[in-house]
Amino acid sequence: MLGTTMRIAAIAGSALLFGVVAANAADMAVKARPVPVAAQIFNWTGFYVGANVGGAWTPGTGDSDFGPLFPAFGVPPPVAPVLTIVPEQRGIIPGDGRHSGVIGGGQIGYNWQVQQFVLGVEADAVGTGLNGSSGSASRTFGAPTFAPPVTQTVTVDFGHIDWMATFRGRAGVTVDRALFYVTGGAAVAEIGGSRTTVVNGPGIGIPAGTFTATNGSTTRWGWTVGGGIEWAFTPNWSLAGEYRYTDFGRRSVAFTVPDGFGGVFATGTSSSRLTVEQATLRVNYRFGGPVVARY
Repeated sequence: MLGTTMRIAAIAGSALLFGVVAANAADMAVKARPVPVAAQIFNWTGFYVGANVGGAWTPGTGDSDFGPLFPAFGVPPPVAPVLTIVPEQRGIIPGDGRHSGVIGGGQIGYNWQVQQFVLGVEADAVGTGLNGSSGSASRTFGAPTFAPPVTQTVTVDFGHIDWMATFRGRAGVTVDRALFYVTGGAAVAEIGGSRTTVVNGPGIGIPAGTFTATNGSTTRWGWTVGGGIEWAFTPNWSLAGEYRYTDFGRRSVAFTVPDGFGGVFATGTSSSRLTVEQATLRVNYRFGGPVVARY
């Protein structure tokens, strides 16, 4: 009887031990089961502001102007035997040509993202270092009339682009956190006035020295197109490289040639097609758009 009781107790204990081990194994299996991790999708929707810096250049050249260019002047002794008056003369001044320089400014915009497609609007403005090109012409008279020779030079600075601004749409497609986009819209620029300088060199006495005349600035409207790549390196910050071509149409630059006595000797006009190409590096801070989780 005692032996039977002990065998029953041993069997019961073994069963209990097996149950405990099985339970623990099952619990460990549950704990080891991997938990699905959500894949995060970047969303470009929202407002953003930023800054940009880069370079710009104008590849076009302007038409030359032929007309009254050199005002009359007088050469007194000892350069001339007697006071000699050199009459006015027509001449050719090269037209408005190439410009290049650094640009920099800021932008503000808004994006809407639908699946992998992004639509947006943006406005930007930049100050420019696009110094105006200049055209120069001169005339020289020497022996036997004058000794040493005398030279008169006329230079026209056709005005630099002070600032540019654009109002554009954007459309692009995303690849993870990269946005490939095209952009286009309206553009406007403020172009500084022309400046004409007449230099009567040594030996010219009437009038002697350097004389200048200026014309006022103008505002030009045009259109712009381009594209770029933008990369979001944090949920709020992004970096972009952008190229744009801007056309402000054909413009006429008026210039005034002073006579050296406080008056106007002549006026002229140079006509050119003003186009600007630019490449900028842009950094943006984005306010909106959550990062969406996808399992």
